[in-house]
Amino acid sequence: MPRAIDPDLPWGYWLRLETSARQPCYVDDFSGAEYLSIRAAFWTGRMGMPSYEGEPPQQLLEVLHAILAATLRRVYREADLANDLFEGNRIASKMFLMWLHACGLIVSESETDVRFSLTAEGHSVLLMLIATRPDSVKAHRPNLATAKELAGLGRSSDREERFAEIEGAVSQWDAAFLRRVEAGKPAVVLAVRGDGPVPVLQTVWALRFKSTEHRDGVYDWLCTRLDRWQAWSELAKSYDSSELTNKLLTCMSEERCSSIGGYDDCAANWKVLPGS
Repeated sequence: MPRAIDPDLPWGYWLRLETSARQPCYVDDFSGAEYLSIRAAFWTGRMGMPSYEGEPPQQLLEVLHAILAATLRRVYREADLANDLFEGNRIASKMFLMWLHACGLIVSESETDVRFSLTAEGHSVLLMLIATRPDSVKAHRPNLATAKELAGLGRSSDREERFAEIEGAVSQWDAAFLRRVEAGKPAVVLAVRGDGPVPVLQTVWALRFKSTEHRDGVYDWLCTRLDRWQAWSELAKSYDSSELTNKLLTCMSEERCSSIGGYDDCAANWKVLPGS
């Protein structure tokens, strides 16, 4: 691996592709090692991790991918990742973050600072994972946001400008949350491109609100998490999917409780609606 990695190029750009009568392989001239794929070179060569059935474990690379994308997009709390990616397991999420930090892919200002940023290599790894993501780990066609979109899309200080920029870009995606009017009420919908002869967008999930202000507040929260839209879209297996609703409410609740100062304080701040 070169001493200084160009963060604007996908990780592994220095590898040499060898073709022969055998399977093509990627050669690392720095070490002389050979790998069947760039992902394998990263997982077993760079990270020193064992393969699974001869391949890098794609599910773990998906988690690594998700963390790097989240780090590029926003400042997050470890508890947020635990709920979204580790089924609430705080030990597993903390261990994963410590591992990436020790490997030099993410960095924090200090040992007590929970705000992480990508290193040059971490950014390069994210580009590689986006470029090499296999179809076997996706339920839908490839449509991840580019690293450039994750870093820069929707950064205006004006909310309507953010929404206009984001909605203009995501209208071309295969899965996107959009603002709509459903049954005469303001709503956030999830539109997913179908697999038929003409793959049109179809609404697979909707959440209606009493006011546009409430709707736009939730949409603003979603827009800071563009990196999770593809994964969340795969939870909506039918219209009004409760699985997606539960995931979003769980993530929102965890964030609110963490920012307030714990579940006891959080419970005191939630208001119970009449009849609930």
